[in-house]
Amino acid sequence: MTDTIMALDRSVRRIDADGHLHVERCVLSAAVVSPYYGREINGAERLGLKPDEIYWMYRDADALREAASSINGKPIIEIHQPISAEDHPREITVGSVSNATFQDPDLIGELAIWDGDAIKRIQDGSKRCVSAGYAYETVPETGEISGQPYTLKMVNIRFNHLALVEEPRVKTAIIGDSAPPNITKETSMAAHKPMSAAAKVAAALKSGRLAMDASEEDVKKCMDEDETEEEKKKAEGASEDDKDSKKAEDAKACDEDNDNDQAADEDEEDNDKKKEDEKKGMDAASVSRLVAAEVAKERLRNKLAQDAREAVRPLVGDVIGMDSAGDIYRYALKQTGHDAAGVHESALPALVSMAINAKRPARPARMAADSAIDSDSPLAGASARRKA
Repeated sequence: MTDTIMALDRSVRRIDADGHLHVERCVLSAAVVSPYYGREINGAERLGLKPDEIYWMYRDADALREAASSINGKPIIEIHQPISAEDHPREITVGSVSNATFQDPDLIGELAIWDGDAIKRIQDGSKRCVSAGYAYETVPETGEISGQPYTLKMVNIRFNHLALVEEPRVKTAIIGDSAPPNITKETSMAAHKPMSAAAKVAAALKSGRLAMDASEEDVKKCMDEDETEEEKKKAEGASEDDKDSKKAEDAKACDEDNDNDQAADEDEEDNDKKKEDEKKGMDAASVSRLVAAEVAKERLRNKLAQDAREAVRPLVGDVIGMDSAGDIYRYALKQTGHDAAGVHESALPALVSMAINAKRPARPARMAADSAIDSDSPLAGASARRKA
């Protein structure tokens, strides 16, 4: 069996002499169908849309093509908010967009990020997605794009800004690491990336195989079991062709001179010794630190879930059988007629609070955002976040 691996030949990112980050290619938006709450849609009242109902909207390809130049030179900001020269949020402006072109179905552009904190968040992956903010007009139209039906279409688009977000509504709007692949090569087997020690401990804690107060020996035993299981799966995954190929290689190896055989044996012994040394290196202190870190994460997850249960109790009473805060919030909202399937988890507590207080926005937002509105965004009714 052979798997095709795409070789990524270079990065689309570079850091200049002043430390600024430049991204030569990034999807800014796309002519795709996306979900929006009625309250987010421009002209919702005129169109008779319900505030808490989900509507599927198509960003028209021709409209994006015509609007491409309007995003050139626009600022990149930390959160969504409409901006103008008279009210420019200097403290949250971190870069700019240039050289935008429409390459169906994507609007592609170059990014320059000036702010050091923003660069760090992009590089560590905590906030490496983008979301365009723009003015537009809504027209009723029924159609289907890539199998997804829609009932509304965006036209007369004019871009206002680009925001850095954790979760984009346009799923391809991510600041990538590598340029588009242009080389393919064949390999005999797919690469298997082993789980890290931390990942193994986290999985074991979540599944209950490890207790919160697990001992050093418990942790090592769990990791050994995981390694054995991974090796078994890897062996089972080999095809007959691979096995035949291995036999042929073994036969050829037998024909090699004894010196080469001895060298191979020594290499294997060295590898075994290295693995054994690595296991010995997991002393009590390192195991303790590893467990403590993963236990802290698991406790945080449990706390967030418990906070969610408390928050939704006024809506649906006690929620049993769910251990994810996001699942609990979405369940409660769904039970009260609010479909939150496409809403980012960070915005769910605010939606629950709105449902409890039976508050409704006075008027729909006049600017679209390609991501779920951040809870700290002025578009969600909050003041702009300012840097310290």
